[in-house]
Amino acid sequence: MRTPFRITSATLDVLEAFLVSGEELHGFAVAKAAGKPTGSIYPILARLEQAGWLDSHWETEHPEEGRPRRRFYFLTPTGAEEARSVVIERRGQLPTRAPAQPRPKLAFGFLTRWAGAW
Repeated sequence: MRTPFRITSATLDVLEAFLVSGEELHGFAVAKAAGKPTGSIYPILARLEQAGWLDSHWETEHPEEGRPRRRFYFLTPTGAEEARSVVIERRGQLPTRAPAQPRPKLAFGFLTRWAGAW
């Protein structure tokens, strides 16, 4: 398969993040899901969007105070088809949705401060 850009392992990780989620993701969520730093994710997102594999839009609601607006990315129909094809070709199979991680139990209120993050 001939792609309009170089397919690196980081690009495959980004494509898998979208295939597993099945929904739109903001850049930091992509970086977290792909296990890569944001500095390497945003150039990949730009290449995928320029190639027509991704589309994006800015968050329309006002963000929380102190947080900038987020840009959400999602696979286009063509991008989803191409992503599946490239991932199967390069990694041999499509990724599966990871099982939900169990939340740690709160003991004596020790983790109460962080409980709101889950």
